[in-house]
Amino acid sequence: MKICISRIDKMGDLILTLPVIKSIKKHNPSAKIDIYVSNRNIKIIKNFKYVNKIFNVQEKQHFGDEKYDYFLNFSPGWRSFFLCLFSKSLKKANVIYTSRYNKKIYSKLLIKILSRIFFSQTLIVNRISKFHNNETIHQTEVMYELLNKCNIYIDKNTNLEKFLPKSKTLVAPKKICVIHLSSKWLNKYYSEKDFLNLVLSLENKYIVALTSDETTENKFNLIFDTFPIIDNKQFKLYNSINQTTIFKDLQFYNWVQTIYSANLVITPECGCSHIASVCKIHSKIIYDPENKPEMIHQEYHPWKSSYEKFIFNKNNLNSELIKNLY
Repeated sequence: MKICISRIDKMGDLILTLPVIKSIKKHNPSAKIDIYVSNRNIKIIKNFKYVNKIFNVQEKQHFGDEKYDYFLNFSPGWRSFFLCLFSKSLKKANVIYTSRYNKKIYSKLLIKILSRIFFSQTLIVNRISKFHNNETIHQTEVMYELLNKCNIYIDKNTNLEKFLPKSKTLVAPKKICVIHLSSKWLNKYYSEKDFLNLVLSLENKYIVALTSDETTENKFNLIFDTFPIIDNKQFKLYNSINQTTIFKDLQFYNWVQTIYSANLVITPECGCSHIASVCKIHSKIIYDPENKPEMIHQEYHPWKSSYEKFIFNKNNLNSELIKNLY
C-alpha cells in the first residue's frame, strides 16, 4: 500500500499528524507513506522514521508523478485540495473544516461540492455544532476518523517516541524552565511587567531560559534590557546557564534541544507547546480569551501529553502558573 498525505500548514498541525502516520505504519508495516509539507514544518518531519519521501511545497519539485493507493488531504485551503485532486491516486480523501467563528450555511460550499464529486471520501467537520454537542473536534481524532472512512486500519492509542532532539544541551544548578517569548503574551489582560514578575517568581526554583521568535524583540523591551542574551552563533559555546537568559533567534534544532533540556515549558498556545509534547516535557499553555479558547483547546491541545490549560483573563494568572511546579 502506498499513501500520500498533505500537511502543508503549521508546525503544530504536522505534529498532531505524526501519531496518525505512525499508526498507519504500525498496522501496515509494508506501507510506504509520502508527505507534502511546508517550509515551516519540514524540519520536524525530516527525522521521523515512518515516512518514505518528503516533498516541500515551497521548492521546485516534480509533484504529481508518484502513483498512490490513497491521497489523504488533512490541510485546509485550496492549494492542498488541488494537490490531492490532481494526484495520481486511486482513492482521494479530504477533510473540510467549517468556520469556528460563524454559522454561515454556505461556508466552504464550493470545496464541499468539488470534494463530493471528485473524492472517494469527504469528512466535513462542523466545528461549532460538534463543539456545542460535546463531540470531538481534535485534529488527530478527526484524521483518525477519515482513516476509518477509508478502511485504513490504525490504532488510536499509538504514542510517539522522542525523536527530535539528540541530547540535552543545557545544564543548570537548578531545574530549567523554558518560556517561549511570543508576542501573544502581551494583551489587554497581561502586560510586560506581569511577565517580568512571572520570571522573577520562577527564579526561586528554576533557571529560566527565554526563547524568542520573529515577534519577540520589538515587544519585550523591558525583558531585553533586563536579562543577558545569547544568540544562535553563541549557542554552541554555552552548555550551562546559571541565570535567566534570553536565547535569541535560535535555529530550529537548537531551539528544540533547549526545550528538551527543560523540566517545564510555559508558553502561549502555539507550536512550542507541541514541540514540548514531542520532547515529553510538561507544559503550561495559555490561551487567548478572545479567540475561542475552549474551542481552540479542544481542537489543538497536545496529543496524549502532559500539560495544563490556562487563559490570559484568569484572575491571578501568575499565581496559578507557579502552582504545582515541576
